[in-house]
Amino acid sequence: MKVLQVHKFYYQKDGATNAMLFLSSLLEQAGHTVIPFSMKGKRNRETPYDKYFVDEMELRQTGDASFFQKISLAKRILYNGQAKRNIKRLLAQEDIDVAHLHNIYHHIGPSILPVLKKKGVKIVMTLHDLKLLSPNYLMYHHGKIHEEDAKGWYLSCIKNKCVSERRGESTLLTMEMIFHHKIMKYYERYVDTFIAPSEFLLKKCIEYGWPAEKFVHIPHPIDITSQAKEYRDGDSVVYAGRISEEKGISVLLDSAARTSSIPYRIIGEGPLLPALRLKAKREGLENVTFEGFQEGRMLEESLERARILVLPSVCYENAPLSILEGKCLGKVVLGSDTGGVKELLSSEFLFKRGDAEELAKKINLWYNASSTERKKVGNQMREEVKRRNSPDLHLKKILKLYRAKK
Repeated sequence: MKVLQVHKFYYQKDGATNAMLFLSSLLEQAGHTVIPFSMKGKRNRETPYDKYFVDEMELRQTGDASFFQKISLAKRILYNGQAKRNIKRLLAQEDIDVAHLHNIYHHIGPSILPVLKKKGVKIVMTLHDLKLLSPNYLMYHHGKIHEEDAKGWYLSCIKNKCVSERRGESTLLTMEMIFHHKIMKYYERYVDTFIAPSEFLLKKCIEYGWPAEKFVHIPHPIDITSQAKEYRDGDSVVYAGRISEEKGISVLLDSAARTSSIPYRIIGEGPLLPALRLKAKREGLENVTFEGFQEGRMLEESLERARILVLPSVCYENAPLSILEGKCLGKVVLGSDTGGVKELLSSEFLFKRGDAEELAKKINLWYNASSTERKKVGNQMREEVKRRNSPDLHLKKILKLYRAKK
């Protein structure tokens, strides 16, 4: 089977990209041919198919662009003619059985969908966030969740400046949603099946009017064999991920202030990092260290040194890989009771979203539990991942979906 994997990045970058790359490797190991379609970029993996990739685009660097550059960008976001032309060239050379879409919004766009459908290619799409519903893919901005931005013709997003403080960006991405979903109905008409990694996201899509029969719930896979190391009881509470408002790191720092005898390590980069460093210094949080961006073996070592891993998000989470990875390591994992997190952790490891006091109590409880008890919990979490998120089970479900009649 020849499978086209379509995603805006083709290098290890974030959870969605890593999920796409891991699925690609599973398919190749099973004997299938995987063909990528992505953006060009210096960090990309080598592939003979990069001649079909679309030009790179960075939305966050448009503030200093000229008027004509902004118009060109807007036209590309609304309808990417280059992506359409390049996918036509690719399909003229390759007989594709299935096109598996991931995050294509803005950078690639849905102009490729009619071309794929005309060729008789089955189209499935994994939903890694809430962009199918709202111009703001998190439904979170200005300190809280805004579901109203997903209602009607999304016009509250312009009023709320849901994307950034530049109203123009919110207006552009609202116009994108209106054009793609209300006028052209690209995703509604051409995608055969949407894959929701969490029941939460599946139900949220149905709540906002999407037909239930177009959705299937398939949990993310996780390679537990790569994490299968002897249990190591760590010495600190660790957060690893993007340092941004929606991830709730401020809540974690407030918990650190309540548990001053427990060391905290914050791993990652992001727009909120300078403000959080200042907050920690101003409040005298000597038990908190910021360790910056890490990857590869360095990150693995940092996670192995953790006693507790925490995801304190205040936004809707879908099916965060960070929780699955922590469970693979046999660590105690704590998460806020938001979105799909509740499907990955039982109640004793959940705390109310945004509640620093409750989080501090959970951290204090599990940090000071016996090593034997933490190891027992970690083993249980690893067994859960083996049952629910095994690569073999995931691949079996994906191939069944690929082979199902349109």
